[in-house]
Amino acid sequence: MSLAERYFEIESRIIDRLARLPYVHQFVHDKISGRITLFLLIVGTMAFINELYITIEMTFLQKETYEELNKGYIDESLKLHRMIVQDNYHSREYLDEKSGIVIEEFEDRDKFFAKPVHVAHLYAKCNVLKDGKPALSKPLQFHIEFSPEDYENEKRPEFGCRLRVLRTKLYHFFKDTQLFSELVKNPKDFTVSDSVKIYNSASEPLPCTIDDVQLCFLKMETGDTIQCDLII
Repeated sequence: MSLAERYFEIESRIIDRLARLPYVHQFVHDKISGRITLFLLIVGTMAFINELYITIEMTFLQKETYEELNKGYIDESLKLHRMIVQDNYHSREYLDEKSGIVIEEFEDRDKFFAKPVHVAHLYAKCNVLKDGKPALSKPLQFHIEFSPEDYENEKRPEFGCRLRVLRTKLYHFFKDTQLFSELVKNPKDFTVSDSVKIYNSASEPLPCTIDDVQLCFLKMETGDTIQCDLII
């Protein structure tokens, strides 16, 4: 038996099985429709395996990035993180002189997957401190969401907003409450830089000197609960 004959024999058996499978059988009416159905199943399976491989690869690459960030120090050097300063981690646009069309050139897949994901929202438990002691029986809780307007002017907007945005939001959230009017005698003394102390998901303090660093580089991820001290 030749190789071609062997193939057609195997193909015929598979099509016969497909013709008896629930749901699939309605697409198999003859040999031609059976071959089309078999082809689509093979292509679909290959696409699924490819997507599964990409997803697994992406997971491991991002895991490596977050492990690196979580083991690192929180300081001003994060402003110069390689994923921020190196252009090969980002797409670029250029004008094709012949066609006059703006062409976007994307970064390599491994570079794209390695980048940390921007922080979309956080939960904050805020202790109101007066003379170093809690002024309330329990901390205030805020849910902070970040919209594209919060980071649209960033050089690397895909990394989301800066720490300064979070600090400012917490400042205004507290200042707009009735408690603020009741507890703070001199509102001018309550400032963004001196009165709002933020701690990341690892309970590490985030000083104002790193306010220009985007949140995803500061050991925070979407949905995390962080701590904050509001000093009055």
